[in-house]
Amino acid sequence: MTDNSPINIKPANIKRHNSPAGPVFFSHGALNAQASAIKHGFFTRQGGVSKGLYDSLNCGFGSADTQSNIAANRARVCAALNLPADRLAGLYQTHSAECLVIDSFPGKYFENADTRPPVDGLVTCLDNIGLAILGADCLPVLFADPSAGIIGACHAGWRGATGGIIENTVDAMCSIGARLSDITMVIGPGIHQKSYQVSADMVTDILNSKPDAAACFMPDPSAEVSAEGASHYLFDLPLFAQIAGRRAGLNDIHCLPFDTYADAKLFYSHRRATHQNEPDSGRLISVITKQANT
Repeated sequence: MTDNSPINIKPANIKRHNSPAGPVFFSHGALNAQASAIKHGFFTRQGGVSKGLYDSLNCGFGSADTQSNIAANRARVCAALNLPADRLAGLYQTHSAECLVIDSFPGKYFENADTRPPVDGLVTCLDNIGLAILGADCLPVLFADPSAGIIGACHAGWRGATGGIIENTVDAMCSIGARLSDITMVIGPGIHQKSYQVSADMVTDILNSKPDAAACFMPDPSAEVSAEGASHYLFDLPLFAQIAGRRAGLNDIHCLPFDTYADAKLFYSHRRATHQNEPDSGRLISVITKQANT
């Protein structure tokens, strides 16, 4: 039976960083404490150069922001983690369940957005490579097995998480030497249950595929109720990701408490932008890297 106990959220383990390079980001002690060589950041929208809708640390090539602003913002992110700008590996995220292993540098992952592979997870055992995940409500999920020197990252919206992106990222890590008992998983900022209304049909579709996820849904108290039940529900995406991590065999799972929809000062939100009739939103970035021990 899958463990659906509450996600481990301890505010004392969460640290806010105001980087001299500009960006404001959060880290989680469960990753920081494991190995000094592993660095990571769940970046906010603060500390970049973009303007208007994209104010200010927009890192998404898929947005309508200028490419020069996006490149400058991503360079600031790299500087905040002491990572060379040409070592940031990214993806063309498609809400898939596909995960790839980076086993060489340079490669297609480090080129411009048009040539990046359409997958949603990356893992590597190589030093000085930043695995980057974008989001604006979907969850960035970072992984580390410091004993084996293996890191991973994936983009987990409801489609990808239902399809198995979290399980596949864990499997990819294990395929190159990670051990389930040594992997830590941290779920970053994303949309939380109070902000995430979904249709009854979507609930049915998800539970048909993942019946162990029933605890992730509650009837929306503001929605109409008929003899067939509620018309809309509130979806706990972070809990859904936790259940996927448990399903993959992990026990050390943590979650940051930040709701991207609810906090416009710190985070971009695609859903919030849609509700406010805005034409686009920026993209947040989360990065994990393993640096060579000196």
